[in-house]
Amino acid sequence: MNSSMRNRTAAFSFMLLILIAACSPKPFLIVNYQLPESADSLEGIQTSLRILDVRENKAFLSANAKKSLKRFNGTYSLVVIQADKSGNLLGLYQVDALMAEVFKQRLNSHGVQVPATPDNTPNTLEIKLKQFKLDLVGQKWIVTMNYQANLLRNGQPVASESVDGSAERLKVTGKGDAEKLLGELITDMVNKLDVKTIFERAQR
Repeated sequence: MNSSMRNRTAAFSFMLLILIAACSPKPFLIVNYQLPESADSLEGIQTSLRILDVRENKAFLSANAKKSLKRFNGTYSLVVIQADKSGNLLGLYQVDALMAEVFKQRLNSHGVQVPATPDNTPNTLEIKLKQFKLDLVGQKWIVTMNYQANLLRNGQPVASESVDGSAERLKVTGKGDAEKLLGELITDMVNKLDVKTIFERAQR
């Protein structure tokens, strides 16, 4: 085989690998988080952010959901949708980092800054994740989420709020329906947190 033929064969093989990779099922789930259209300004406030995963069962997928999402490796691809409907792909995250980034985005939308060094602020917003589960019952996806938000000032609790909810969607296209449902519930649950009120309590 001459060098020209070898080069063409190598190029064909490379393109074939790209095509196979593009068509292969993704091992992550896409999360589209929609920021609220309007948010009360809390400019000048800073807080550190802490995520505590206190779920009794850390598995996100139920046994039935796992059968349908066999390639899922526990990572999530986060896309943040702005008020003008433009989207920013931020990257891949494990569940703790996913929650941290989503809540950070929510705080930033109010003008609240989350410094890289926690020691720079007396405030800490602590999110205790109590439930986060995707189930498949018959032909219906069901996702549940439950968390408690605690605002600490100099280590002392000054405000707390609990948020829980669930949503369901018929399984028609498989993974795509699960991803849409997941994004909708995370958006609803994170945006339910009354950020303005919880920080106002800390100022009293």
